[in-house]
Amino acid sequence: MPDFLHRTYDFSQTGLASTLDEVSLWSARFGILLFKHLTLRPNLNVLDLACGTGFPLFELAQIYGPSCQVTGVDIWQEGLERARAKQQVYQLPNVRISEADAAHLPFQTHEFDLIVSHLGINNFDNPEAALAECFRVAKSGASLVLTTNTIGHMRELYTLFYEVLRGLDKPEYLERLTRQEEHRGSKEGFSQAMQAAGFQITNIQEETSLFRYADANALFNHILTQVGFLDGWRNVVDPEDEEQVFTLLTNKLDQVKQEQGELRLTVPMLYLEGKKPA
Repeated sequence: MPDFLHRTYDFSQTGLASTLDEVSLWSARFGILLFKHLTLRPNLNVLDLACGTGFPLFELAQIYGPSCQVTGVDIWQEGLERARAKQQVYQLPNVRISEADAAHLPFQTHEFDLIVSHLGINNFDNPEAALAECFRVAKSGASLVLTTNTIGHMRELYTLFYEVLRGLDKPEYLERLTRQEEHRGSKEGFSQAMQAAGFQITNIQEETSLFRYADANALFNHILTQVGFLDGWRNVVDPEDEEQVFTLLTNKLDQVKQEQGELRLTVPMLYLEGKKPA
C-alpha cells in the first residue's frame, strides 16, 4: 500500500487548523509568482533561505515530493518554533529546519541543487555575504531563485509622502525617504549582485500586484503595514514631527480615497533565477 494512504489527519486537532491557515495575502501573491516559474525535478537537495514560519518550505517539500530533501533556515527563533509545530502536523520526513544566518550557513560546500529565498533578500543585513554563501553551498549547475518587491513599491503612497515632506523646511527628510524607498533595490541591482556572487542569470519574471484598502486607516492599521513597513516610514522623520507628518499623509491618502472610492497601492514583484556554472 502506498505510504500516503497510511497518513491521517484529525480536523479536531488545533494544530491542523492553524497549520492550514498559514500564508498571508502578501506572501501568497509572491508565492504564486514563485511556483509559476520553478522547474520541478526529482532527487533535489533544496534550501529555503529565510523560511520564517514555513512558507514556502512545506509547499516546496510537498510539490517536489519525497525524493527531494528540503531544508529551511532562518535566524527568527519564534518563526522557527512555529515552523516546527507545523512540521508535527505535516509529518514530512523530507523536511529539516535549522536556525542559521544567511551570511554564515552551516552547510558543506557544493551541497544544494536548488536554493530559494522567498521575500528574503531585502531583509538580509548583508545581502552580498548571503549571496556569496549561496554560491558556496550550491552544487555546480545548481539554481538560486529569489522573489522580492522592488523599487516602485507602493509608489502611490510614496508620491504623497514626498508631497507632505516638501511642505516642511527639512530637506533631510526627503533624503531619508529616498534612501528608505530605494533600499529595496531594482531588477538590475539584484541581477548584478547575483552575478557578482558568481551566478549566471537564467530567468527574470516581473509582475505587478494591486493592494486595495478601504481608506488610510485600514492601510496603516493592517498587520502587514504595522510589522513590515511602518517603522521604516516613521524613521524618515524625527519623533517631534511624526504626528504632524502622518496626519497630513493620512489626509492626502483619504483625499485619494474620496476620488477613487478606495486606496490602490501598486507593488512590483520580481522573480530572479540564476545558475552556478557547471
